[in-house]
Amino acid sequence: MNKAMFAGLSGTVAQQTKLDVIGNNIANAETVGFKQSRVTFSDMYYQTLLGGSSGAQLGIGTESASALGGVNPQQVGSGVRIAAIETELGQGSLGSTGRPLDAALEGPGMFVVTDGSRTSFTRDGSFGLDDQGSLVAMSTGMKVLGWQATGGVMETSRPPAVMAFRVGQMRPGAATQNVVMGGNADASAATGDSVGTSIQVYDSLGNAHQVDVTLTKTAVDNQWTCAASSGADAATGTLVFDSTGALTSGSPISLVLHPTGGATSPQTVALQLGSVIQFAATSDLLARSQDGNHPAALTEVGFGGGGVIEGKYSDGKTEALGQVAVAAFANAAGLERVGNNLYQSSMASGETQIGTASSGGRGRVVGRSLEQSNVDLTQSFVDMITTQRAFQASTRAISAADKLLDDVMQIIR
Repeated sequence: MNKAMFAGLSGTVAQQTKLDVIGNNIANAETVGFKQSRVTFSDMYYQTLLGGSSGAQLGIGTESASALGGVNPQQVGSGVRIAAIETELGQGSLGSTGRPLDAALEGPGMFVVTDGSRTSFTRDGSFGLDDQGSLVAMSTGMKVLGWQATGGVMETSRPPAVMAFRVGQMRPGAATQNVVMGGNADASAATGDSVGTSIQVYDSLGNAHQVDVTLTKTAVDNQWTCAASSGADAATGTLVFDSTGALTSGSPISLVLHPTGGATSPQTVALQLGSVIQFAATSDLLARSQDGNHPAALTEVGFGGGGVIEGKYSDGKTEALGQVAVAAFANAAGLERVGNNLYQSSMASGETQIGTASSGGRGRVVGRSLEQSNVDLTQSFVDMITTQRAFQASTRAISAADKLLDDVMQIIR
């Protein structure tokens, strides 16, 4: 009777724990990046009343040992216990938010955050900028780790650090070094025919200078002259195309500028003409890009592709400002939950492997989105009902054992 009571008691304790887990899952059905938990049970130790034996053992001393069959062991269990409470890491659905600094992970991995003394991990990508411009997790204020860009380049081989992006901060002007040209020089053009275009380039102080570029057909087949000028500064070259229309020589052409007003002088601008072709079609020369810029203010910060944080400037240009770090684990289910959508590594989770998104088995970062909870409410309600019934059954076992114990006491009295 005592065993029945203890077994029933262990059942109520185990089912109560399972109900606690289910309740927590349901409560967090709308929590960003939440991962539901699952409870598994195992039976407890057994008392063996009679060991099992074979027919040969039972037949010792009889005329025929094979006349008797074997006997199975007789054992009484002691109830149930919680075998494991596991975190289910299945992907939650992604919901678009439209907020530039919201980010979701699709696939394995965790964002890396710090409070200055310890490092934690989260699937909650509700990020924003604090009063110092630091990228932080909005729910906790912990700072997000990654790699800050220098000139648009991230050194991701270094340990990640706190990143800061100040909206309104001025980006200095940069001198133009390369201009990429494109277009078509009409193969059927007559000698002396020309096509031209203009582009603004910048000196070291960000002052704009107009460069005029003109292609003129020569009397030699597949040959054009290229003239570039900006005020009194000029340069010329000869472009030669092959029979397929591809440029074979003449690029780049170096134009040496002599800006005034304190800017670096002289300044060499290379006209990259390798993308210009020669087909029998209307001539069309255009400047595709140049690598200089005017001073501009940072107006917006948001996620681009691959976890890269991009900044938009008042001149309309976009530049990579940084990249968030993503952590991967040999056993992510071994992470310890510490509340506030945070996890910490443990002996069970294995070594923390920090790197960029979409590499080393890490998921990809989707900007302007958040990962929803992976709680299955329908299944949770079914589990809640079955757990409640199992709990009630265990209490009935306790009641029955208690009634039998009362009957025994009445007999003794």
